[in-house]
Amino acid sequence: MKKIYFAGLFMFMFLGTMAQTNFNLGAGYYGQTVTYPGIVLEAEMEKVFSDKVSMPIRADLGFYVQPRFASALFLDVNAGSRRYFKSGIFLEESIGVGILQTFIHSDAVYEVDDAGVVSEGSKINPVKFMPSITLGVGYNLTKGTEKRNLIWVRPKISWMVPDKTTSSYNVALQVGFTHTL
Repeated sequence: MKKIYFAGLFMFMFLGTMAQTNFNLGAGYYGQTVTYPGIVLEAEMEKVFSDKVSMPIRADLGFYVQPRFASALFLDVNAGSRRYFKSGIFLEESIGVGILQTFIHSDAVYEVDDAGVVSEGSKINPVKFMPSITLGVGYNLTKGTEKRNLIWVRPKISWMVPDKTTSSYNVALQVGFTHTL
């Protein structure tokens, strides 16, 4: 009986080494609040456990512009799961952590110190911590092959800590393409 438990534990511990690993690259539209335009580039390592289930870990590098306010550059890492269906459709979810750097669009930025003295400030905001939740739906254009070409739509909710916390968040829409190397 102990041999069966040991064998089960051994298989569970090394399950990840039995999975195939795909390396994917992708790009797409990143719409902050859907309409503020931007781009997102992604590099993804996808552990494929079967033809139906995988666990992607994705790094996203993106940029967007809010014309009357600021431009932003972000880098985040997402981990989640993806479920493929025979029809070619897939569903995915992930949680992520990252950083966000914003650059203010204006002629000048002014700051007032504790003594009431006004001085010119920086147009570069401090770096923000950016946790996020992403859901996605997509289609595998090359179903049945190992080299996947995926198109996807991913709504994303993110926060800018410490400025925007649980009750105040940002919504974005990602639409793009991913290719397995």
